[in-house]
Amino acid sequence: MTVHVDGHQPRKHFDRLLGRRNVDARIKKCSVHEEGLPPVSAHFLYPAFKAGKPSVPELVKLLMREITGFCATKQQRRRAREKDWQSEYDSRETEGLADWAKALFIKTKESSSRSGEGGELLLYVFIEHYLKAPLVLSKMRLKTSPSMPVHGADGVHAMWDETGKRLTMYFGESKLHETFSSAMSDAAESIGWLAKNTDGRMDNELQLTTGNIDLDGFPEELQEYLLRYLHPYDTDEGNRRSDRFAILIGYDYGAYSKLAKTTSEEAEEQFQELYRKSLSQKLRTAQSHLEKHEISLASVDLFFLPLPDVQSFRDEFNRELHG
Repeated sequence: MTVHVDGHQPRKHFDRLLGRRNVDARIKKCSVHEEGLPPVSAHFLYPAFKAGKPSVPELVKLLMREITGFCATKQQRRRAREKDWQSEYDSRETEGLADWAKALFIKTKESSSRSGEGGELLLYVFIEHYLKAPLVLSKMRLKTSPSMPVHGADGVHAMWDETGKRLTMYFGESKLHETFSSAMSDAAESIGWLAKNTDGRMDNELQLTTGNIDLDGFPEELQEYLLRYLHPYDTDEGNRRSDRFAILIGYDYGAYSKLAKTTSEEAEEQFQELYRKSLSQKLRTAQSHLEKHEISLASVDLFFLPLPDVQSFRDEFNRELHG
């Protein structure tokens, strides 16, 4: 199939799918400049500080606003806005869609012990905000169907690689555990099954994406061309597709308790110092778990998110979700 890709400007279409959000007000990045660290793409994140304490409740409130984008398709959201534009003050279609998405999220949470804790939502936000790869498969819509077995990645994102002139897929895995090592071990195992196509897991993921891909507004010819990248055996584009694995590791971090006697002005600076000192060991732990499952570090994007208490984050998230 011959498509003049540059003429369609696929990167422009993918960028248009990205949501607008105030992540930088709720999440901060810790910069690290240290020689000898494992060569991996990593984002060292933490909740923004407010009055000397991590603003976890505010982060949870931000996540509540992301549920519609995580559950609804781009077409559903666009059509709701179009209907609302017909009235100068009315927003009932958008509000109705938000209610539907929240109900779907709660229903999925209740039917699965893995869903609803906020990790999947966090990863969705991080991939879109930091990697600029929009969500192209909303699994939440599929998980409640008994006839649709949905396993594999927590989320499927995609972007157009201008340099390589090819489609890059991001398969997400989020883990929130008490310890970093436990979360990393669990994530590496799950990603390993996908990367090695154990029991046809990658094939299933690509087939699922092909049948439900969310490329609203893309020219039909471009959509057909991009879908060729999802055929693992039949097309040359399938050979050139780039697969990456985005992993969110949320974990209890005891350093927060060491900030109790510091002033509000000093707390974040001291936290960053402690955080930086912990990263070398954690990166090597991540490298060890990934290599155990034969995952190339070059194909991974890591997001570290130390929390004062993971269970408290879950509890706060569930309170807001059902509030």
